[in-house]
Amino acid sequence: MVVAAPIDQVRTLYRTLLVYAAVSILILLAGLAEFAYFEPSGQQTGIKATIVGVYQYDPNTGQLTGPDSNTFPRTVQFAAKVDWSTLPSNIVVDARWYDGFGNVVGSVGPGTPQELAGQTIVPVKVPPGFHHNLPGHYVFVVERDDGGVPVEVIGRRVVQVDR
Repeated sequence: MVVAAPIDQVRTLYRTLLVYAAVSILILLAGLAEFAYFEPSGQQTGIKATIVGVYQYDPNTGQLTGPDSNTFPRTVQFAAKVDWSTLPSNIVVDARWYDGFGNVVGSVGPGTPQELAGQTIVPVKVPPGFHHNLPGHYVFVVERDDGGVPVEVIGRRVVQVDR
C-alpha cells in the first residue's frame, strides 16, 4: 500500500500569496502608466484663469444679477462669469459646469481667449424635462486644452444648490 505524501498547506498558501502579489504589482504598474499618460510631466504652466464670480442668471435676457454667491436655491438659475482677457493668447481653453453626477451641464469652448471674448457668461443648463436645477454641488472648471484633451485645470469654483 502506497501512502501519499501529505499536502503542504504552507506551500500552497505561499504560492497563492505570490500570485496575489504579482497581480497587485501589475495593477500598480498599469495605474502608473495610465497616470503618466493622462498627467504628463511638464504640463503645468502656472496660468490661472480669472473667474469673476457666480451670479443669478436670467436666461431670457442673458444677463447676470445680484451679488457673487456660492449657494443658490433650486429655483434660481445661475452662471459663472470669466475674464478671458487675463489669459495668454496662445493657449486653447474651455469652461464647463459639472453637476454632482459628473455630467456636463453647461460649457463654452474650446477656443483661444480671443475667440471666447464674447462668451464671458457660462450658464448652467437645467436638465431636459426639469424646471429647476438638481440639488447638490456644481463645479465650474476652466481648463487648458492641448490637442482636444484637457491637460490642466486653470480655474475652479464650487457652488451648492440647496433643496
